Amino acid sequence: MSITLKFLIITRRENARTKRSPMGLRILKNRQKAEGKISLVPVPRSAIEFWDEETQRFKKQFEQHKSYNLMLNTLENKFNDFLREHHDELDSIKPKEIRDHLLSRKEEKYNSNLLQAINDYYTNDILPDRDKADGTKKNYKKSINHFCMFLKTQNLEDIRIDDFRRKYANQFLHYLRQPNEQTGKVGLKGQSANSIIKNIKPFFVKLQQEERIISNPFMGVRAKPKKTFKPRLTNEDFRRIGELDLSQKSKLQPYRDIFLFLCYTGLSHCDAINLTTTDIKNGYIQLYRKKSNVSTKQFLTKQAKAIVKKYSGEIPEDRILPKRSLDKTNLNLKLIAVLAGIDYNVTTYSARRFFRQSIHEAGIRESLVIKTLMGHTRSQDMDNHYLFINDDILKDAKKKLQKHFKHIMK
Repeated sequence: MSITLKFLIITRRENARTKRSPMGLRILKNRQKAEGKISLVPVPRSAIEFWDEETQRFKKQFEQHKSYNLMLNTLENKFNDFLREHHDELDSIKPKEIRDHLLSRKEEKYNSNLLQAINDYYTNDILPDRDKADGTKKNYKKSINHFCMFLKTQNLEDIRIDDFRRKYANQFLHYLRQPNEQTGKVGLKGQSANSIIKNIKPFFVKLQQEERIISNPFMGVRAKPKKTFKPRLTNEDFRRIGELDLSQKSKLQPYRDIFLFLCYTGLSHCDAINLTTTDIKNGYIQLYRKKSNVSTKQFLTKQAKAIVKKYSGEIPEDRILPKRSLDKTNLNLKLIAVLAGIDYNVTTYSARRFFRQSIHEAGIRESLVIKTLMGHTRSQDMDNHYLFINDDILKDAKKKLQKHFKHIMK
């Protein structure tokens, strides 16, 4: 049985800015191997020519050859001592164990490889989280895929968690913003890049709380987004969608009904699509939003009740709306918008913004009532400590909204 130690300069990990490459070692045992980075100052590109492959040491022409060679000698002696001390156990010892011993790596409770750790984070923390909507989990997965692809393209697949520095976080932001013609990668706008980084930050916050890193490398890393104007759904366009004849396009009707219900209630797609008849008591609903876990409550208007009544007893699982995915709903809303003569993108979020505008146009001005209807946090609102939103206040808000929607659809 042969177990060998080899030292090498890892040129594939050369730093693009400093032009320096780290030193590493490789343990070979039969057909198995394990590699690791030695904690030496990375070698400048100009010194590579003075590396002797046969002796695996630097030649005297390299100015710092003594300090480097001394460390390599120490590691080689440590390797030989290990083989002598474990002579009777070598058959069962893996190259990884020898590598970790030479590099003084303690046996870790958690995976130290960043690439594996962030994938484990999605599998063990994000995926089972029942408080996160499916769309939110999907966004986390997309963000983590971007991050993993960055590590692979930058030859950082083997980087350890504690070796990931702020410079790499900044490089990730640059990676997201820049297109790549060879791979077909599209450069993202500032807002899109920030949304990805926003989903990566919690992973490093968790590492920080577990004391596996000292600071979050993504803290303060943010692109400056360019403000863009997003057209809002007008009352006229809302009326066009509501009055659109879909008798010949029956498959679009459930999507239109879902959209109108969102417009009448201000609920998000994920909150509304899973509502059941038991969630509505005497026309009153109260739930905790999946996105923020903030309470929202209201009395349904006549217009919203009419949609609920339309599907009553016809949908499995006692839901009040047909179950459709967010992607398909938004896709079909585009088609509905075109048929209604609307020349801008209409999404489920357009409905929530429309509801907020309707609250204002209906004459509802009390901030705490607005936050209750919208499901916005009230923790910083002083009135929250003194004012109680009772049923009479919510019923009054319902009447105002009901009257407003009736006026639009005339």
